[in-house]
Amino acid sequence: MPHFDTYPIAYWLPVYALCWALLWLAARSLIQRPLIDWKLVGLLSLALFFLLRLSTIVFNAEINPDESQMITQAFTLYHDPVYFRSVDGTTGGPLDSYFLIIPGLFGLPFDYVTAHLTAFCLVASYLWLLFVVVGRWFGSSVAPLVLLPFVFMLGLTQNGDFLHYNSELVALLLLGVCYYLYATLLPQKTPSLVRIGLIGLLLGMVPFGKLQAIPLAAVVGLFVLLDVLTRAQLSTMAKVSRVIILGAGSLVFPVLVVLLTTANGVYDDFVTYYLKGNFQYGGDTNQLESLLQLPTFLQRGSEFDWLVKLIFGIWLVGFITSMRRGIRNDQGAWRISGFIGALFIATVFAITRTGSGYVHYLFFIIGPLFFSLAYGWQHLSLNGSVSRWIGVGATAVFLGLFGVQAIQNHRQQIPLNRYPSDGQNGWTVQQSPVSRVVRQYARPGEKLAVWGWRCDYYVQANMQQGVAENHTIRSAFAHPMQAVYKQRYLDDFLRSFPPVFVDAVGSQNLWMNDRKTQGHELIKPLGQFVAVHYKYMGLVNDTRIYVRKDRINGVPNVGKPLAHAQ
Repeated sequence: MPHFDTYPIAYWLPVYALCWALLWLAARSLIQRPLIDWKLVGLLSLALFFLLRLSTIVFNAEINPDESQMITQAFTLYHDPVYFRSVDGTTGGPLDSYFLIIPGLFGLPFDYVTAHLTAFCLVASYLWLLFVVVGRWFGSSVAPLVLLPFVFMLGLTQNGDFLHYNSELVALLLLGVCYYLYATLLPQKTPSLVRIGLIGLLLGMVPFGKLQAIPLAAVVGLFVLLDVLTRAQLSTMAKVSRVIILGAGSLVFPVLVVLLTTANGVYDDFVTYYLKGNFQYGGDTNQLESLLQLPTFLQRGSEFDWLVKLIFGIWLVGFITSMRRGIRNDQGAWRISGFIGALFIATVFAITRTGSGYVHYLFFIIGPLFFSLAYGWQHLSLNGSVSRWIGVGATAVFLGLFGVQAIQNHRQQIPLNRYPSDGQNGWTVQQSPVSRVVRQYARPGEKLAVWGWRCDYYVQANMQQGVAENHTIRSAFAHPMQAVYKQRYLDDFLRSFPPVFVDAVGSQNLWMNDRKTQGHELIKPLGQFVAVHYKYMGLVNDTRIYVRKDRINGVPNVGKPLAHAQ
């Protein structure tokens, strides 16, 4: 497999040169006669995107803790497919974990390379859908110049929040298909019943990818509804039938979920943990304060902040240009503008509601930003070649900033690639000291229980999670439903009775570092059960490891407690 750390500059420079080549090709297509078809430029841009992301795709280790959580959930669901019984993704929806099973059905392992490749495919598909919609709404000549800045940012950034498999991506893809279907619906003289029904179906699936995306889905549904109701050529019966189809389509998937959860005896868990539990998440957040923190939030996205500034500048110049020419009294243009504006407002609400400020939330705002940049480019292109060159120049400066940043990093001996793959022994997931000990007492595919937030131990050991909550912050931290989560953890543990139990609370754990107040003994019956049925083997990397007593007796030469290792 390729390595990207011994000679990073040797790989980075030619790929960076390709960025400039594609920028020149896209600019020439706008200012002069196009050399190739606009969709081919788009495909070449996504091929470049793959080359830019390749160094992180082949990195077979955790970039963000969330992806270990979802890989583990997918592996567990592969063996026990009943969600809420075997796994609970908390703020991430069921579809995020189920989607990661698909590569496994084709023989790919449940590891980080598969997750990173899947994340790339989802992001690339979403960008392609936005690209095609922009071609329809704002012109094929500007679409490549809209796509490229996003390819540059998402491909050249080293910010892990934009590189890992996260819970926003499946919802994004569903929304992207909805945007495309809405764009194809607008020019139809008679809106297609099939397309309206399909939009409804996909919108109904969005909450099961990410509840946070509901406001964005609501905007799409609202504008499809308005489009149908304001069609003068449609009869009252035709409008009613389409409204019913849209509503019925949006209910199909939720009803299916209710039926499946009821049939498998987990409907109450679905209501308690996915609906009640998640709607309480961030419920005490001050929305105004979160909005005021938006500029700081964007800056945490590293190069994403550069992208926002580029888009705002091009949009503003385009807006001023359009005002000078006068407002178009075009119903289609107003529907598109209204849709983009409402989508932007809904997105800002969605990403600031919880107040958590996780950078990967910014994926949701990519759609409105994409359309805003297209609006600016369209009006710049209508205002003559001078205005077009202003936009091209701004994009060139944006791309140039990555080169300046790389030169500075190279001089300061800061790696161009923060995710090295040359020491990982091919495709192998690297084992931590903890996972190596776990594998001494347990076999791949068996159940493992981890208290704390170290889901990477499941992935490294290739073991299913023995408890639904594979990261236990909701059982450890005070909140109105803590007792419910603690009871479920205990019930799951007793049911699975895993051969190895890991209490990861300590210096190597995320957020849970105080063993005295956050250890598994916080659940007194769990602490008593572990003390009776498990043998404490010692500390490994500041992590407590317990092995079921019958497992110790059944494995020769492994009955001695471990030395305290760091």
